[in-house]
Amino acid sequence: MCNLIFMKFHIISVGNELLSGRTLNTNLQTICNKLADIGCTVSRSYIVRDNCDEISWALNQAISADSDWIVLSGGLGPTYDDMTLSCTASTLNLPLELNEIALEMIIQRYTDLVSQNVIDSFSITDSRKKMAILPKNSTPLNNDVGTAPGVLIKYENKNIVCLPGVPKEMENILIHEVFPLIDYDKVDKVTSKVLYIDGITESELAPIIYEFVSTNDLYIKSHPQGITDGIYHIELVVSYQSKKFSESTINSIIEKLISSIKIHDNIRVKY
Repeated sequence: MCNLIFMKFHIISVGNELLSGRTLNTNLQTICNKLADIGCTVSRSYIVRDNCDEISWALNQAISADSDWIVLSGGLGPTYDDMTLSCTASTLNLPLELNEIALEMIIQRYTDLVSQNVIDSFSITDSRKKMAILPKNSTPLNNDVGTAPGVLIKYENKNIVCLPGVPKEMENILIHEVFPLIDYDKVDKVTSKVLYIDGITESELAPIIYEFVSTNDLYIKSHPQGITDGIYHIELVVSYQSKKFSESTINSIIEKLISSIKIHDNIRVKY
């Protein structure tokens, strides 16, 4: 039976709006999808309010666990309730300081907005300067879409990344600034193949799945998709570490799995 080993990511989503139901947490889905695309997996996620005690609690939970990367999204903006950076600093016992590189990023962004006629002019107000006040020794991450830089903090053996909550800004920094920092030599890519099965119940499928995960270093997860015209539909995801299986080997295993699933003539499997 497979116990997949992977670089561990913990995600902390920050925002009152996420817990009031006003805003759907699409950032979590995006982060999970993008990490899966490069062979990484999210092992745990937290959703907390704009409250320093709650942010600190979630961050301490992630730090005490066996996480390699901790990604926080939300709370980097100029308003009073954008407190992710100050709460992260206090949790890590790091002083806050004006980061000149981050400030220059913000100035350049507002300069670009003026040149694009989005705003007439700008000055560096306290609210705008707030976005450049970072935990000491952290690294600002360029934001090509918005104004608040992302932030990377090296803490013990953890990489802590703070990203804006605006979805396009978060995704831009994640892909262009964070992903290039990942040590892909330490990533044992988890690859998945999907089978679409019609005409068998999940309870009939369960012992077949168990037999294959017991005898192969795989993780197989069934996802019922409902019933149409009296026919059950199931999506079956077969996950494995790509370094352990050649393409021909995994295809052979899946062909055997398909043969085992077809216990009735009316069962259809698409692969």
